[in-house]
Amino acid sequence: MRGTGSPGATVWVYDERRRVRDDVASRLVALPFVGRVEVVGDPASLMSRLDTRKPDVLIVGTQRAVDTGLTAATQALRAHPGLPVLVLGAPDDAESVRAAVAFGARGYLRWDASPIEMGLGLSRAGLRPEGARVPQQMGAQMAGASSWSAAPLAGSTPTTVRSTVRDAPAPAALSMREMQVLTGMSQGKSNAQIGRELYLSEDTIKTHARRLFRKLGAKDRAEAVATGFRRGIMT
Repeated sequence: MRGTGSPGATVWVYDERRRVRDDVASRLVALPFVGRVEVVGDPASLMSRLDTRKPDVLIVGTQRAVDTGLTAATQALRAHPGLPVLVLGAPDDAESVRAAVAFGARGYLRWDASPIEMGLGLSRAGLRPEGARVPQQMGAQMAGASSWSAAPLAGSTPTTVRSTVRDAPAPAALSMREMQVLTGMSQGKSNAQIGRELYLSEDTIKTHARRLFRKLGAKDRAEAVATGFRRGIMT
């Protein structure tokens, strides 16, 4: 599938569900610096392709109920260290965030990421539109959001990609309760479940969550958990 920016970056999309990979590919081809998008539907085909050639970025879809996507990404990274991988998952799937950080993915994207958010995600994986024209809307949202580089970002670390990407501030000092709430989030527990374990009301848990989101500069659970692992707050 050719993108609007051909020639440009080559991006592969791996997901066992055809509808998902086709939908993601359709958003990617709208980016001005993506020249080609290839879709892969099974692990064997993915590994076979990687043995002969490599994409500029590999996007791997995950499913909460099964781990086939994360398994495929892990196998690819073990066989080809340094391969730029982005993981695509549900907004509140903290387990996938934790796993993505653990196996070395460059970033984590929400399933519902817009083309602009996907562009930011690809920039975190080290791509930029060399000589390509960036649409005005995309350029406005990317301005000041992150520094683009044609080579992999030096010292790049996994991050949740949102509509605005900020440099990580100094380590946040979380209270004991905030740490307990963040830990519960990393285990995929709901606010109600965390509250029952800590003998606190759900509203109190929500208050702690808002405070830790503010301290971490996070917009949601997934971003908070990813930031916690990235900064060494959680291990």
